[in-house]
Amino acid sequence: MLATAGELSYKCAVRTELSLGDSGALSPYPRPQHVGASFEVDRVRGTIVGAPMRNLTAQVQVLQRGDAARTFELLAVASPTEKATTDLLVVHEFVKGKSKPFLAMTSIGVVYAGVCE
Repeated sequence: MLATAGELSYKCAVRTELSLGDSGALSPYPRPQHVGASFEVDRVRGTIVGAPMRNLTAQVQVLQRGDAARTFELLAVASPTEKATTDLLVVHEFVKGKSKPFLAMTSIGVVYAGVCE
C-alpha cells in the first residue's frame, strides 16, 4: 500500500477530461469517463494505481520529484502491443497549500486535469 498524501505519494482527483481534436484544439471529452475518478502516485517509484492513469505494466521514470520551486514530473512508456504508448504527469508541487494542481496527457490525445494532495 502506498503511503498517504505527502512526501511519498499523492492522491489525485480528476476534475477535467479533454480530448485533442483533428484541428489541434482541446475540447471537453464527448463522453467523460474519468471526471471524479481518483488515483495514487508513488512519488519515489512513479507507480500509479487507479484510473485513468494506472501504469503498473509500463516503464516508469520520475523525471523530477518536485519541491517548493519545481514540478513533479513522471513519464510512463508501455508497449502492450507493437505500438508504444506514452503518458506524462506533471504536478505543480511548488503551489502553496495542500492541494497541488496536476496535468496529465496520454499519447492517444486525452488530457486530464485536477488536484493532488
